[in-house]
Amino acid sequence: MKPLPIVLSMSALMLVSPALAAGDLTRADPIEIVLEMGSSDDVAMPMYFKPNHLELETGKAYKIVLRNVDEVKHEFAGGEFISKVFTRKIEITTASGDLVAEIKGTVAEIEVGPGQEVAWFFVPVQTGENLEMVCEIKGHKEAGMFGTVTIQ
Repeated sequence: MKPLPIVLSMSALMLVSPALAAGDLTRADPIEIVLEMGSSDDVAMPMYFKPNHLELETGKAYKIVLRNVDEVKHEFAGGEFISKVFTRKIEITTASGDLVAEIKGTVAEIEVGPGQEVAWFFVPVQTGENLEMVCEIKGHKEAGMFGTVTIQ
């Protein structure tokens, strides 16, 4: 009887090939959002996040590009918001796109140097409304560097 070797071969092939779920977010093309960090001539709010409100959905993959267009460093912080997302990775690249570093794990805040950008890949896992995003560098929030995030 030869059916047994065929069944065993098929079983071995099934064990070797990767099992991918339809919702495999590691292979998903993330939704890209550019969050600009900078300064303006507006006396009332001389520093900003643009946009200053983000609308996200649970279960979708996102890539937020934190782009500092300023001559001073800025940071992105938001404790409650950050606790409601799963960070896949943070990528730091050169201006030509070469990888400098890839950071994985829990995030508390992301600081971006003058004229630089950082890509943050994450998936929201819990809902929330009017979650704070802020630059916690002394004086920056007071100068207008704050906003909100809603996760549906």
